[in-house]
Formats: sequence, structure tokens, C-alpha cells
Amino acid sequence: MQKNLEKITSGVDYPEQSCIICQERIKAGDEVVRCPRCHSIHHADCWKNKGGCGKTGCPQIAKAVVGPPPQGDGPPPPLPRKYIWGGIALAAVLILIAVFWPKPPDPALGRDKVVVLGESYFELSNIMSELADEFNENNSEIYIDLQLLPVGAMDTKLMVLIAAGEAPDVFTLRKERLSFFLEQDTLMALGVEENGTEIYGIEHPAQQAYFVAWRESKHPEAALAVLHYFVENIPPLAEELLWETEAPPLIFN
Repeated sequence: MQKNLEKITSGVDYPEQSCIICQERIKAGDEVVRCPRCHSIHHADCWKNKGGCGKTGCPQIAKAVVGPPPQGDGPPPPLPRKYIWGGIALAAVLILIAVFWPKPPDPALGRDKVVVLGESYFELSNIMSELADEFNENNSEIYIDLQLLPVGAMDTKLMVLIAAGEAPDVFTLRKERLSFFLEQDTLMALGVEENGTEIYGIEHPAQQAYFVAWRESKHPEAALAVLHYFVENIPPLAEELLWETEAPPLIFN
């Protein structure tokens, strides 16, 4: 159903007529509302104060008065040019800062960086961190970037890095995950058995896992050197103590 809308008009359209509420004669400069139902004439203020039509029996109430837009309506004034140019200048400064701000020094200092990713507990984490620090202090060609995760976080982190094209050079895999990566042909051969079979994983001395290397490593020789360094220097656990739960005792010989 179409709504009856009250419209404010000029008194010039209603000469010699009187407001039905105040009974005063309509002047040319007055704002006037003509009832859309009974067509009675009202001063706009009388209509609003009454809340609708002043004619006895007319049910029209003041629902929506349509008139000239009040001062200030419409689109905002245009922004001064000085603010526009100021914003452009600020953006340019921020870009220049981002580009030319001095980067923190690379700890690799020009050496081949080998990223090592693995799961570890507190004791093993301390041992591997000490081994990495000692290696980095004494090796002028290779730098170890050691990244150790809590148990259970490895698979997700590894998949994210691989999907982003940032796979670690050396990482550890549980035995049940090794076959998957072998099927995908993503691992680097670490050596050859006496019978000619290629080796793709070397048992972790202190975990039920394998050290492996990413086939597409940017520094394959450095990756192999780092892998063997950890295998040879992590103190081994006795076979009966190799953990199978998520909270192993870590007792080194």
C-alpha cells in the first residue's frame, strides 16, 4: 500500500486560505503542509505540533514530512589540496623508510645458511643449540639456522614451509612419515649402502626419528655436512630408552 507523505510547500500556493489549526491566514513566505487525505491547509509548525491533521475526524498523522533538505545535507565539502598532498607526501616517506631502513645484520655473514628444523624437548633442545652455536663460531663457510619445535607441531609447520617454497634444508621425520616423503621423491640421497641402495635418512641418536635433507636445498653439500654433524655429535640414548610416547624421559649416556 502506497504511503501518504506530507509535503512542505510554500504559502504562495495557497493565497487567502487559513490554517485549519490556528485559523491565521496563510502568507506567501509561510511553510505549509496540505493534508494528503482531506487536503486541509496547515502551517508546517502547526502540523508538527499537532502531530498530524487538525481537521476533526481526519486520521492522518504526521508520519513523514518531505521538504527541502536542511542546511548541511548532501556530500561533504571537498578536502583541501594541502591535506591531499600532505597524505601523499607521508605515504612516500613511509615507503622510503621501509625501503632504505637499515636491515638487521644477517648472522650468516655471507656463509651458506642451512636451516635445520626438528622437534625437541628441553634437554635435547639445549644440546642441539649448544652444538649449533659451537659450529657457527668455528665454521667460516656454513651457518646453521636451528629451529626447534615442540612435539606435535612439526607436521603442520613443515607442510606450511614446503607449500610456501621455503622448505628447511635439514629436518627430522618420524619413521611413519619417512615413507610418504620417499614416495614424493622430495628427499636428498645421503649416501649409498654396500649393496648399492641409496640412503635417504639417518637415525636420530636420541629420538625415534630420522634426519633427512630436502632434495631442492640451495646448499646441498652444506646441508649434508650439517646433517652428519648433528648425527655424530648428539649423545645417543640407549636403545631401550628411545622414547615412543609424547613425553619421553631424556637420559643421555
